[in-house]
Order: sequence, then C-alpha cells, then structure tokens
Amino acid sequence: MARKKEFDPEERMEKARDLFWEKGYNATSMEDLVQTMGLNRGSIYDTYGDKHSLYLQCLGNYAAEKLKEHKEAASGTSPMERVENMIRSAVEATVNTGKCCMAVNSTFELAAVDQSVHSIIKNNWKDIVDFFEQLLTDAKAQGEISADKDPKLLAEFIAANFTGLWQTFILSRDKKQVEKLAQFLIDMVKN
Repeated sequence: MARKKEFDPEERMEKARDLFWEKGYNATSMEDLVQTMGLNRGSIYDTYGDKHSLYLQCLGNYAAEKLKEHKEAASGTSPMERVENMIRSAVEATVNTGKCCMAVNSTFELAAVDQSVHSIIKNNWKDIVDFFEQLLTDAKAQGEISADKDPKLLAEFIAANFTGLWQTFILSRDKKQVEKLAQFLIDMVKN
C-alpha cells in the first residue's frame, strides 16, 4: 500500500515553479529544488519525476494560471473594453512582480531546443490568441474597430507585443513608459 504524502504536491510544485521562473531551467539545480521545495530528492522524483518532468508540470501550471488570469481580467461592458483591460492587466502584473512572463522566458531559453516546452508554450499562445480573436471579432461586429481589420492578425499582434512590453519594463523599470506603450498598442488596435 502506498504511503500517503505528508505534503501538498501542488503547493510544493508552485515553489518549484517560482524558482524556475526566477532562475530559468538551466540555472536551477536539483539542490536548488531540494532546498526550495523542502523535499528530499527521492520525494521529488517519486512525485514529479526528474527535473525536466517537474519543469514541464510547472510550465503547464503557469500557462493555465495565466490564461485564467487573462480571462478574468477581460471584464467590461464591451468587447474592446475587455481587450483593453486584458492588456492593462498584463502590464500591471509585470510592474507589480518585476518579472517577465515565465512562458516568454521559457520560449527564449528552451522552446527552440525542447519540443515538450515548445508544445506547452505554443498551445498557451494559441489559447491566448484565440481568446483575443473572439473578443476582437465581437468588437468588429459592434463597430468598435474598423471593418477592414483582421481580428486574428490583431490578436496575434497584441500577444506578440506583450513580449515587448515585458522586455521594456525589465530593462527600464519605467512603469509610466510601459503604460504609454500599452496605450499606444490599444490605440493602434482601435484605429
């Protein structure tokens, strides 16, 4: 009979996720994980598998959580207001945490060489773009954006610009500049 775990696997995975988010996959050692998670190696391997398997679980957890946050931020009375609130929420999250998106970090660190990481990030990207596209399709139908605009292309444009907004803040730490860029992005979508 298997022993009952004396720890919350989800809680410990979130600790590992935060460590990977801070340091990246390659700079995080198993010893770092042991210390951060408060578990011995055997418990980590038994519960999550090897470091790579744990990383994939952490990245999947992060992607699902961020998609949920984006959807929750999409509040408002009109589709375009919902898009604007999502953009502003993404900026605010970066400014408040001082960190770039873990998925973006993972894209540059691993997605080109690790098919599993690539797949998680690509699926998350598609989910975000699809959500924006639906909102922008609705905005177009309601006359909030020009009839000649392509909602899918605009959705991809917004998602691609998130990376630039995060990079700008990480490099400059200038909240007002990033907020101006976010407003410029919103204005480009609307006009």
